[in-house]
Amino acid sequence: MAPGSGAWSPKPQGVSDVTLTTIFLVLLCVENSASMLARRFVVGIAHQSFSKNAVLCANEIVKMIFSLVMTSRAHSSNLSRHLTSLIRTSPRMGVPAFVYLVVNLISYPALARIDASTFTAISQLKVLATAFFAMFMLGTKVSGRKWRTLAMMVAGVTIISLESSPDSKHAHADIISAHEHGDVHVSIWSELADLDYLLGVACAATQTLLSGFAAIYFEKVLKAKGSDLNVWDRNIQLAIFSIAIYLPSSFIETEGNPFAGFTGMVWFVVFLHAAGGILVALSVLYSNSITKTVAVCGSLVLTTVLGKVLFDAPLNGVILIGCVIVILSIFSYRGDSEVEEKLAKLSSGPAPHET
Repeated sequence: MAPGSGAWSPKPQGVSDVTLTTIFLVLLCVENSASMLARRFVVGIAHQSFSKNAVLCANEIVKMIFSLVMTSRAHSSNLSRHLTSLIRTSPRMGVPAFVYLVVNLISYPALARIDASTFTAISQLKVLATAFFAMFMLGTKVSGRKWRTLAMMVAGVTIISLESSPDSKHAHADIISAHEHGDVHVSIWSELADLDYLLGVACAATQTLLSGFAAIYFEKVLKAKGSDLNVWDRNIQLAIFSIAIYLPSSFIETEGNPFAGFTGMVWFVVFLHAAGGILVALSVLYSNSITKTVAVCGSLVLTTVLGKVLFDAPLNGVILIGCVIVILSIFSYRGDSEVEEKLAKLSSGPAPHET
């Protein structure tokens, strides 16, 4: 996704493109892993009670403040007029605002039921969801080579998810033993444990699908013909609708005290979320989409290892193989994109739009 023609993106003096790419690669990798692990601790380990809508509202406020600062530097002489224009032309951003609401809300019940590494692995399916929606919403051509690569990625994610699930052998043994001894309660508990895990996987998969749709919708709006709004402008518009959704919901959810239950760890989650949104925007401005993909790949491995160290999450040879498959498949997908782009440039016709 490229910023609009009105984007303000001066390169820092003395900093090369390679250096910027490396910086955002490391920062996005660390932020992605830290966000997953922090949310996993808050809702899955510490079982802290707080308003999810209040957290999301605080995220959007922080991101909007940062985006306002960035926009003000490009429109210092007519900032008031520019902001008025942004508000007037913002209705289209109501769609992704609502979708992101659902995406963020269902991530919490997902992380409460599955470990952070499994959640991160399933989130890699956003590439598949993005490709699917890009075909129908942007007319993007996805080659057979890419679909094979995506299928390999799905296989890797499936391996990690299945291997990280409750031990199916022990679960079945408990059920058989419970039936033999007439202990119906143990049998029901084992079955509910499996169902609870499957619910977590379903929530993670749903949020990934919706996230892919929102990303393509945002790209379509950003690249609309005749629009000179940049990434920061669109982020402000998105924040306006998001805050309008989250703020009333947080007051209703907490009966007038949206910050009830906010601990230092919850505030840490808030700023991690906000930093993630800002880093994604910066990666778009200063680098390219490969940076974010590579960062997410790195975060998958980092989250898996740290999840084992911090929360004793599952980590064995099979899971590591699944991680390698996912990482290689995502790199392969981006490599396929680069190859096809180069081939298109060598041909007489214009290069097709690719994800």
